[in-house]
Amino acid sequence: MLTTRRILAGLAFVVPVAGLSGFAVIMARKIVKRGPKDYRQAVLTGDGRRIRIDLDDYTKAPGDFGVFDPSTQKYTRVGEVTLINEDQKYVERRIDPLGSATGRLGPIVDWTPDVFFEPSAVGGLYEEVDVPTDYGAAPAWLFESENTDVWVIHIHGSWTDRSIMFRDVHAFSSLGFTSLVPTFRSDLEVSPPQGESSHLGQTEWRDVESAVSYAVAHGAKRIILSGWSMGGTIALLTAERSVHRDRIVGLVLVGPVTSWRKAIAAGAVRAGVPAIGASLVMRLLQAPSFAKVLGLEEPLDFDALDWVDMPNRVAVPTLVLHSTADQEVPWEISAAFQRANPDTVTLISLPEAHHTQEWNASPSTFTKELAGWISKTILSEDG
Repeated sequence: MLTTRRILAGLAFVVPVAGLSGFAVIMARKIVKRGPKDYRQAVLTGDGRRIRIDLDDYTKAPGDFGVFDPSTQKYTRVGEVTLINEDQKYVERRIDPLGSATGRLGPIVDWTPDVFFEPSAVGGLYEEVDVPTDYGAAPAWLFESENTDVWVIHIHGSWTDRSIMFRDVHAFSSLGFTSLVPTFRSDLEVSPPQGESSHLGQTEWRDVESAVSYAVAHGAKRIILSGWSMGGTIALLTAERSVHRDRIVGLVLVGPVTSWRKAIAAGAVRAGVPAIGASLVMRLLQAPSFAKVLGLEEPLDFDALDWVDMPNRVAVPTLVLHSTADQEVPWEISAAFQRANPDTVTLISLPEAHHTQEWNASPSTFTKELAGWISKTILSEDG
């Protein structure tokens, strides 16, 4: 997802110089436009069994992660932290030889929470399929299962891609459901290219609706929507608006954006930006003329993207898995979301982790909580 807090922090110094209006224009562009990769320096240690990478809050976080080397186009999976050097600002982590491309690495890499890299690494049978949309065929991965009655549609966030959802497919795999991992209009994989701007889920949900229709056409009787970050926004919109909403029996949301208004405002507060700055950003994104300049198909409707200030809006049983340490989308927003929808929403706080890295921090805990809720809420009606 878009790192709103980082962007706001980096631009906070602009406010006194250019004024809040100029800041708001810059920030609005940053929210809906794809940003550059956040590369880090990295090398292999002498024995080739560890990676030494720039130290920051993400690279020293516990759990399993991946690094992508743009020069070789290969991934390496890393795990245990073996050394943190605060003076020289680097961290060393053990390399997981299974599924990793070793031999050479760096000097520049991209840090990623994806640890599977390829659909074959998740396990089980899969195939690439085309989902018909209103702009053509959108690629998707279909993970086959004996249970073709229950399908899970895995929805990624903004400015990532569908491979980031392999962790989610893995977490669901023990339940034996069929999984579909679609693309949507702002993804680079989509051909012909569609949106260069994110609509924060407001238009992207239509492509997930196409994925729902594909599932129904191929035998799905019950559908679970699992959305991470902005994917949570998309899942909520799809559950409300889908022509097949009677078949959507549950939502699983991980670090979800359940109120873009509150997520943007919270980022501004943490960055020390006056509240009026965040307000100006949202007013610009709601203005038809400015939306057109940004390449948006339509201005954003922040009321339509809010399930916190509209009580009891969620009609489908919903599980929220969220770390209390999330700085991108604060856990408090999910707590308010649950309070606004007490009859349908179950909120479970997970061990300390960065945004949408709850699985990385503790795969076993994540999977246990997910499977327990599914068994109790979705499968219990099977008798």
